[in-house]
Amino acid sequence: MAELEFPILLAGNVLSRLPAPVLTRAAAVLMRRLERRHPRLFRALAAQPPMLIGIEPSDLPHRFLLRFGGGAVSLAAAAHFAQTPSATVKGRLAALLALLEGRLDSDAAFFSREITVVGNTAAIVTLRNALERDAVDLFAATTEVFGPAARVAQRMALTLERHIVLARRRAEQRHDAFHAARREPSPLAIRCERLEHEIQTLSGRLARIEAQMRRRGQSGKAA
Repeated sequence: MAELEFPILLAGNVLSRLPAPVLTRAAAVLMRRLERRHPRLFRALAAQPPMLIGIEPSDLPHRFLLRFGGGAVSLAAAAHFAQTPSATVKGRLAALLALLEGRLDSDAAFFSREITVVGNTAAIVTLRNALERDAVDLFAATTEVFGPAARVAQRMALTLERHIVLARRRAEQRHDAFHAARREPSPLAIRCERLEHEIQTLSGRLARIEAQMRRRGQSGKAA
């Protein structure tokens, strides 16, 4: 299991802005680092029959293709799948990363529909079993690119994540307050509406009194 939880919002913002070719090159570097950190996992995956797993984060514009088996393991990004995967895993980025790092129970995720699987479920079970035996620390592997400054990079990333969380929370509060103000009239508006209703009521009464007075005046003339 990962030592530190991956900064999801920061990662989502960065990944959304990068083109697929850049992500593919970054994924190749990441896979090499993961292989050094988790050689047993990569050996187990490489020893499987060739499989192609599609990964579809529902909150990103990119799709990812994970190839394993037949002696190799690779990951590439693409806007669309040029080749039909053996199986496709779909879910929010947070759920997919939590599953990868062993922070999310796979069975619970599938039953709750946080994660959905289409296609050859045996391929997904193979991948899941391998990950459960040797879950990866994706955050540590990603920040290793900074060398001796990896810990500093992790702290900076987590600080940025907190700022993004706070900014999003403030934006949601302003949004809720704005719409609440539009839904709920102010006390002044309520008072004005009440006064307008009273004026309309009084105007109706005056009109009825004037009509009665005219009728009485006409009756007096007739007499």
